[in-house]
Amino acid sequence: MNHSTPAVKNPFQESVALAIESDRRALLGHHLYRELETVEHLAVFMEHHVFAVWDFMSLLKALQVRLTCASVPWLPEGDGRVRRLVNEIVLGEESDTLPTGGASSHFELYLQAMREAGADTMRVEDFIRRLTLGEPLALALERANAPEAVKPFVMNTFEVIEGGRPHEIAAAFTYGREDLIPEMFTQLVKGLEAQFPGKLATLRYYLDRHIELDGDEHGEMGREMVELLCEQNPLREQEATAAAVDALQARIELWEGIARVLKSAKESLPHRP
Repeated sequence: MNHSTPAVKNPFQESVALAIESDRRALLGHHLYRELETVEHLAVFMEHHVFAVWDFMSLLKALQVRLTCASVPWLPEGDGRVRRLVNEIVLGEESDTLPTGGASSHFELYLQAMREAGADTMRVEDFIRRLTLGEPLALALERANAPEAVKPFVMNTFEVIEGGRPHEIAAAFTYGREDLIPEMFTQLVKGLEAQFPGKLATLRYYLDRHIELDGDEHGEMGREMVELLCEQNPLREQEATAAAVDALQARIELWEGIARVLKSAKESLPHRP
């Protein structure tokens, strides 16, 4: 699987690709992946990463709310091409097909993968429960005892969402999110699954679906959506590029935070050869 920056077709996409190249390389080669030596280590990672899976869904729904009609009475709002792109991505991310039949959001699929791997889902489920009851985001993160490395990452995402500018939300969504899980991580999970049959099957499916959708469909859709929303306006293009860079740098900080937690936790976690 080639995880180099996707091929570009026009000057704007080329300029974004150049602007994010160094941060993208830093993420794809991050030392965190090499630290994940056992299923227990992977569980620590997942207990943090699940919050990124959740706020990825929030970025997507923010785009759907702003770029399509999500209220009654229905009105033909926005550009029809953008509506189609958003709704196509929502279909896959919010209600993807399952290998056993039925459908699920990728967030719910990730929770299932966590349970299989022995990861603790209590904090993220408490966080979701608090949001359902109407608690403000920052308070819900605090009261649910979300991992410290997660809090600034999620708050950064919601600063973009609450700013409400679709081209910036789309850029953060397209260039800074789940297509950055590299092949080495997938290979790591395959190796661990061979040692612990059945514990990582759902995670493998989740990763495979993201590689398939982000590489073959959603990545290109996202880049097209960003371009359409910028409307060849130089200021919007600058803002979208800045949002992409900021999203990548926030992800680097999250990865660094998880790596620090994992390093300190390894002494108490069993090591398996």
